Amino acid sequence: MTKDEALKAARLTAEWEGWRWYEPVQVTRKKPLFSRTAQWQVRAGVRDRRCDFEILIDDATGKVTEKHDFRR
Repeated sequence: MTKDEALKAARLTAEWEGWRWYEPVQVTRKKPLFSRTAQWQVRAGVRDRRCDFEILIDDATGKVTEKHDFRR
C-alpha cells in the first residue's frame, strides 16, 4: 500500500463517519514492535500535539483497523 492509497482510504472513512477533513494531514507508516505487518497512521487537523481524528490502516490488507475521533 502506498501513502496516497492510505490517504484516500482515510478520506473515505472520514466521509463515511461524517467527520470534517481539516488540513494539515500527517501520514506515517509504522511497524509495531511485536507485529508482522505495518500500519498507516493518518491524522487530520494536526495542531502541535493534538489532532481532530486518527485512522489506522493495515498496510498489507488496506483495511481500516482503528478510528478515533478526538474532537470535543
